[in-house]
Amino acid sequence: MNYPPIEPKGTKKIHFSLAAPFENWLLNDGYQPKLVKHAALVRYSKSNKPTLEIDSTGKMSEATQKRYAIFLKQYLKVGKPLLVSLRAQAPKVLRMAA
Repeated sequence: MNYPPIEPKGTKKIHFSLAAPFENWLLNDGYQPKLVKHAALVRYSKSNKPTLEIDSTGKMSEATQKRYAIFLKQYLKVGKPLLVSLRAQAPKVLRMAA
């Protein structure tokens, strides 16, 4: 009997309720966000790493999907406290960006 893989593979679109925690997780990892207004797209860049892209509908680039899968693995390992701590950082991150 073939069982599906246990590890999450991620998805092509980010889940709405995980978008803010995932963004904070990327910022904590040192990625710098840049809004591309004419394309309704956010690009996250970090030196010596592939550029990550998320559009306004939540569609992710291939590199972003890989990072999202790592985020999901960490979420499965740590649990709800991970999301709680990342959501608590949101006001601080917004103040820094302003």
